[in-house]
Amino acid sequence: MTLAAGVVPPMPDRPPTRVPRYGTAGAIVVALALSVAYGAGQILFWTAPEITTNSPWIKLFLLPEPTPFKVTRVLLLIGWGIAALLGLGLLLTRRGGTPEADPTALARAERTTRACRFGILGALLLPFTAMPLASMGGNLPQLLLCLPTTLAALFLVHRVQLYRRMPGWLLLTGFGWGALIGGGFGLVMITWFQRSIPGYFTSRYWQRPQDSVRELYTLFPFNSALVTELGKAAGVAVLFLLFRRHIDGVVSGVVLGAAVGLGFNLTETVHYLGFVNPDHHPTEFWDRQVVGLMAAHVAFTALAGAGIGAARWLPERRDRLAVVGGGLLAAVGGHFETDVVLMQLDLRRADWYSDETLGLLVGIPVMTVITSGVFVALYVLILRRGLGAQAAGVARALHREAASGHGAVTEPEIGLLLSPRRRLLLELRVWRRDGTAGLRHLLRFQQAQLDLAVQSWHRERPGADSFIPQEQQLRERVLELKGVSSSSRTPPLPAPEALS
Repeated sequence: MTLAAGVVPPMPDRPPTRVPRYGTAGAIVVALALSVAYGAGQILFWTAPEITTNSPWIKLFLLPEPTPFKVTRVLLLIGWGIAALLGLGLLLTRRGGTPEADPTALARAERTTRACRFGILGALLLPFTAMPLASMGGNLPQLLLCLPTTLAALFLVHRVQLYRRMPGWLLLTGFGWGALIGGGFGLVMITWFQRSIPGYFTSRYWQRPQDSVRELYTLFPFNSALVTELGKAAGVAVLFLLFRRHIDGVVSGVVLGAAVGLGFNLTETVHYLGFVNPDHHPTEFWDRQVVGLMAAHVAFTALAGAGIGAARWLPERRDRLAVVGGGLLAAVGGHFETDVVLMQLDLRRADWYSDETLGLLVGIPVMTVITSGVFVALYVLILRRGLGAQAAGVARALHREAASGHGAVTEPEIGLLLSPRRRLLLELRVWRRDGTAGLRHLLRFQQAQLDLAVQSWHRERPGADSFIPQEQQLRERVLELKGVSSSSRTPPLPAPEALS
């Protein structure tokens, strides 16, 4: 719908539909699912048949257990014990009850419950960080080599949020999940698979090892795709459940998924540079940190994140499950397809490019486009469409707010807020004139205005729920920041007409 000048659509009279709040309880369920998957891997290892073949290729699957892997096993057992004790304490506290007439006791019980839930979450998840921390700590030069490109990509991911941006700490939390928890879960599960599955196949095909090799080389990419994508998507799901107020659609989902993917890619690159393929540093770095930096893991998790973000506004449970499942299927299927096709293309790269340098500079980009180019294009198109919908909704809300006369948004400010290019020019001008203090104040002020508009737009959507903040609180925040610009030491903001 196009707004005519001065015409403001009325606010809907209906109250927002309340959606059940999962919060930390839902996040604990996701963490338990990761622990159950680890337990299944351990059971597979304990029950695996003894390897009877003497074929030399089987030695690839019988490498000694890495020390960090053993540490992870011990820490997970300890974490399960801590989580069980905290869960028991939480259950006893809830059964004991708290007198409703005592607000102080109620507040104290709420804080205790919240602390126990976060304690359970930490006890279940933190053990997975052992292997990534050991890998990064033991390969510090490789880590420092990969950080500049990774942080530049993370900054780009943050900036593609052209309107309302999620807090920086949330983006960094997603990045940390991918680097530590998602990366650790992937490394642990792949190690379990590597040490248990060959026993089942060699016991069946010990007289025909070529069949075992063929099936294992099909199963390994599938296992890698499944466990890594589930581990990364779990991070998006946990952050969505804990901080749902900041994840409001496909744009937020794609951005958060991309941040998780960048973190995982960092851990995997450092692991490959340090342990898996240490003799080919330039090739691995060029492939993983330059050509494929915004493809592969970023693309797959961005698609999973888009599904989780889109589910926020679907009122039917069936539709939410379908869109989340579709995102996960795209992530797992894309990862599996990329690994299988890439292995075949890499074997032929030397035949296609006789010169090694040409194969590196041209062959790897071409293979990246062939394998994961379609998934990159897909998440870019989803992001673009989400930004278009967001721009239309924000424009309606800004015009409505300006017409209300509260002063939080004025008509001259609307054009500036809806133009990312003009806002960037204003940011540069304020930074040159007032330094970082003025720039920080400008960013806080404009993001508060955009947050007010975005939440007002969300309030009129069919899936509106109780996570949307009160409009008056957001408006007071904007007015407070406007007052700061004139009453404190922070220089006043330039008028938006200055950039016209």
